[in-house]
Amino acid sequence: MIHAEIIAAKICKIIDENPLTKSFYLKPVKPLPQPKPGQFLMVWVPDYEEIPLSVSGYYPEDNIIRITVANRGETTNAMHNLKEGAFLGLKGPLGNFLIPESGKKYLLVGGGYGVAPLIFFIQQAKGVDEVTLAVGARTRDLLLFLNEARDLGASVFVSTDDGSEGFRGYVTELVEKLVREKDFDTIIACGPEEMLKKIAKIGINSRLETWIIAESYMKCGIGLCGSCELGNSGLLVCKDGPVFRGEVYLRALGVSV
Repeated sequence: MIHAEIIAAKICKIIDENPLTKSFYLKPVKPLPQPKPGQFLMVWVPDYEEIPLSVSGYYPEDNIIRITVANRGETTNAMHNLKEGAFLGLKGPLGNFLIPESGKKYLLVGGGYGVAPLIFFIQQAKGVDEVTLAVGARTRDLLLFLNEARDLGASVFVSTDDGSEGFRGYVTELVEKLVREKDFDTIIACGPEEMLKKIAKIGINSRLETWIIAESYMKCGIGLCGSCELGNSGLLVCKDGPVFRGEVYLRALGVSV
């Protein structure tokens, strides 16, 4: 079922996560369906447009949803200038999702603000055997959710392009090292497209179950406009995703598996 109604939500709290990224804790005026890991919301900023944003946290006892937003355009800049007490419009949750499975060993890979849906997965991953989070960023100042992931019981590994924290290099290189040294059942990744292509190949070549949480420009979020087509595959990120098997993701982008 697609939940296309726009619900007003009050901004209860704003956290500066790093110089480019803020988290908004939102309380809808009436409860939304419970989001699941991987799903997103279409968020309407008054006087601006609707944009897709991953759910990064859910707190049912207070009817609070968290979204984490990088300042990278006109609408997100407008969001970053909002204050607590302001209202946004929410549509969703939308898209397919992942359910953490008990007994599995997960490797989660986040590039930049792609960590947002992964920290929500960790929050919901009660009873799984093991969760490892590999986080990559250009520099240490742009890393996200490291302490929260540790507090939730995940093992955390860090890479920075400039070597200011953790492994010096790309997170894809760090993942290659982790896959060689540790046992995993499943890889889940979210981040820039080039990173996701490499992670999908690493997972498939290592014979691991591999899931990609894709990001895309969207206008409607419910499969009507076609603006979020994945490559030229006919698959829509909003309706057929945003979670795709690694093999499906690569084929959709014309990359040989």
